[in-house]
Amino acid sequence: MIQAGLIVRRARVINIGSIRRNYSTTSLLRLSESISSSRRIKWVKLFSTFSSSNCTLGVKIILPRILTRKCDEKGNITTKKSPSPSPDPISLVSKGSFSAQPHVIFQNTFSSTANGESASNSENSDAIHPISKNQAKLLERTETLLSDDFPAGTLTVSQLIDVSNCIFLWINTGEHRYLGAKQAELLIKRLILERGGGKSLGEIDNENTMVEWDMLKFEKFVIYINSLYHGQDFTEKILSIVSFFEKEYISSTKTTTSLLDCRNLLEVPYKSIISTLCKRRTGHAAATAEQVLHRFETRLSSSSRNKYDNVNIAPYLHSNPPTVPTYNNVISCWFYSNSDNYPRHYEPNYFHDTNPASNILYQMLHLYNLDPENMERIRPDYGSFNMAIASLSELQKNGNGFRSHQAIGKTCFDHLSTMIQFYKDGYEDCAPDYKIFLKVLNALELDRRRGNWSLARKVLEEMLHLSGTVDSNVYWTETMHQDASEKRDNKWKNVNVFPRTKDFNIILAMIANADVVDQEKLDYATNLVVLMEHLVKKERSGYDNESFSNRIVQFEGHGNSYNCKPDIFTYNTLISIAANAGRPEVAEETLKKMAKKSAAGDFSVKPDKTTFNTVISAWARSKTHSSGDKAAGVIHLMQKMADEGDESVRPDRISLTSVMNSLISSAKRSRNAPLQAEDIIQRMEQSKDSHLQPDTVTYTSLIKCWGQKGGLKAAERAEKIIDTLHKRYDDGYIECKPDSYAYNVALDTIAKSGVGDAAERAEAVLNRMKNLFNSGKTDLAPTTESFATVMNALARSGNPESGVKAEELLQTMHNLQNEGISNVEPNTIAYTTCIMAWRNSGHKDAGKRASFLLQKMEAYYDEGLHDLRPNVITYTNVMEAWISSGQHDSFERVKAILDHMIHRSKTVDSECAPTTICFNVALKAIRLSSEPMKDQKAQILFDRMKEMHESGDVKVKPSIQTYNAKEVLKGDVLLSLLQSMHY
Repeated sequence: MIQAGLIVRRARVINIGSIRRNYSTTSLLRLSESISSSRRIKWVKLFSTFSSSNCTLGVKIILPRILTRKCDEKGNITTKKSPSPSPDPISLVSKGSFSAQPHVIFQNTFSSTANGESASNSENSDAIHPISKNQAKLLERTETLLSDDFPAGTLTVSQLIDVSNCIFLWINTGEHRYLGAKQAELLIKRLILERGGGKSLGEIDNENTMVEWDMLKFEKFVIYINSLYHGQDFTEKILSIVSFFEKEYISSTKTTTSLLDCRNLLEVPYKSIISTLCKRRTGHAAATAEQVLHRFETRLSSSSRNKYDNVNIAPYLHSNPPTVPTYNNVISCWFYSNSDNYPRHYEPNYFHDTNPASNILYQMLHLYNLDPENMERIRPDYGSFNMAIASLSELQKNGNGFRSHQAIGKTCFDHLSTMIQFYKDGYEDCAPDYKIFLKVLNALELDRRRGNWSLARKVLEEMLHLSGTVDSNVYWTETMHQDASEKRDNKWKNVNVFPRTKDFNIILAMIANADVVDQEKLDYATNLVVLMEHLVKKERSGYDNESFSNRIVQFEGHGNSYNCKPDIFTYNTLISIAANAGRPEVAEETLKKMAKKSAAGDFSVKPDKTTFNTVISAWARSKTHSSGDKAAGVIHLMQKMADEGDESVRPDRISLTSVMNSLISSAKRSRNAPLQAEDIIQRMEQSKDSHLQPDTVTYTSLIKCWGQKGGLKAAERAEKIIDTLHKRYDDGYIECKPDSYAYNVALDTIAKSGVGDAAERAEAVLNRMKNLFNSGKTDLAPTTESFATVMNALARSGNPESGVKAEELLQTMHNLQNEGISNVEPNTIAYTTCIMAWRNSGHKDAGKRASFLLQKMEAYYDEGLHDLRPNVITYTNVMEAWISSGQHDSFERVKAILDHMIHRSKTVDSECAPTTICFNVALKAIRLSSEPMKDQKAQILFDRMKEMHESGDVKVKPSIQTYNAKEVLKGDVLLSLLQSMHY
């Protein structure tokens, strides 16, 4: 005991760490007993000393002594023990036992750590800081106010003010922040208990009406804990207070049947809580506000049982139910919190969309549609739709969280459509404006899903319709000169959503970027531009006094963005659409129209270099006989305009490369096309303008042009152009850096040249690629196409060893793939080409090797490698390989393959079902075999083919070749019979 006393006297001046090292647990226990009569402040200071030194053992020993004693009036700790506190604040408040609660914070912090549970590092750090004198006094003051000496409903005005001031002090002291947050929470619940009169305790007549909302300092409390807690921790703090409200502010025993009765009862201030949370604009605040709103709405819709209280109650009525502004407040909070998707910790009570703002809007619509009459209070308005669409737009721009199940553009379109329908039904608070239409158009443009251009078209037509410009139910060309007033018989007023130039341009750009651009899309785009031109005419015959010309002039007075006059982008996009639709003549006609307008003084649509290059590209892609001449004519026009002083349209590298591409399609018919391309290259090489110097793309186009020509010259020029690329790159022309694509085009040109040594030439180029790649030039890595092209050259050569060499290349591809080079993965084309090489080799083992490769393909495909899926061409080449091998059992092998195809198509892969060609190859095998009774076997095969066709298999319809093969077999049998009779 003397030792313990010594420790007490020296506790203030020595390092508590030395106590932990030099004194046992027994000594510490004696220490705690020796100071049982000391003032409480010494307990707190000693506890703080232990805490500041991370002496968990000391804390565990001292803390229970603090918690099990009270102070007398002089501040001395008494021996009277108070009831053991529960770690659940709500249950403590419900029981009215607050005396020891302030200290439970420390107990909870350390007990959870001792039990191995995760505890907040910040709270642990907060707990081990020493408590100042002022903090200790505030702790005592709080304990007094929370003691059970003051039952619910008995606090005086001064005491209520004191509780409110303590809340303020805990929040603003800046010491022990987590302790302050928890004490403030308990004090808030004490005020709630005071106002409710202890209904959760069974006391219903002690309501203290002097408690006001402002006393709770709830907004300051939310600000405080918003800086301390995040995610689920923040939500649990707020919902614990909401739950306490719901338990205390319950209906009395009397029956409540109307809102008039409800006004006289306590009502949970749901909307005040939601409004306070939404001011924080953080993700966890928005998530909590949404949960509170859902609880509110759920309680209102509950008829017999409240899911949160789990007790039977009368239908819950509230004089101030949630309205559209309430929902909009939550949507706005989500939007300004920059939360494009729900946090991972939060699962909404309802799910319509991954975007929170959109999800809440869908929920509003869902509840409204269930009961439109009673739920009119939450019918979405302009703010609801606008904020949801804006949130989706931000999600799309930021690229956060992609939704595979639903496109953002489509969702925005759905929201806009619903909004417009509400407006047309007479709800003026849903009137759309120009900005919201533009947001949806931009969302549809950024969303690259197929078919969204048609949704954008509907948006534009609604803009024209709602602005009173054109009746959306009638095609534009029929309405542009009609009286708009005759068609307007609407229940709504026209709104200022007149489309601007950029809106039309968005639609045109989406059409140009569509997967397939056909004549229908081109016609629509053309009519769109015609409409723009008509809408900007100064005089509009047939319209009422408020003519479109006057309206457009009025719009232009507010800025150029109100103008719908076609600009250079409009016409260039229309030319691009014509090019994609395969209509180069329309593209050139548009170019001439632009030049005519420019000459008349409209310089805003003066053709630029992009205009000319797009027209040249249109002719290059048309593959018509005169495409080269047409493209050259455009180039000459550009050159002429440049010589006359317009340097902005002087031909550049893209222009000349496009002309060369136009020569590619005419190279087969025109012997001079490759020479014309060579002449262009020579002029580009001699030019001193760096923008006219040829690049890798230009030289690759030249190789393609020679490839269309074919022959020895084409093979030689392909090799020479590759050498030129390397030389120019070494000389400093970085735009001429050789790449794999240029080599692959050269390989294709050599393989298809038809020269006798094409295979050897192609192998040499491929080896050059491999050597350069191995030396570190990664841009020249051989690809699957490289190897397949060389194998194709081997197959075309007919060399007896071509099959062996092709299979060696195939094995090389597998080896490179195993080394980690992904762009050389063997595929169906590579295997089929290798089998073709065996077929054309005439080797005696051709059938065996082809069958072996086919078996490998089937095994790979069955394992899930769908890039190695054998197709009908593969099987047909294997059959041909057996025929060319000249083996005595070739027909039986071919027949077995045919049977295997039929079986596999029914059990594994329907795409390998035999076709007419397969049966014709089998008939060929019979004719070339030494089998007896050929005509009978051919008849059996023919009957089987007819049977399959009559049963619905359209792929095996007998063709002319089938009948001819059958007749030839009959003739061969008759000839053999005559020859045998002659001998």
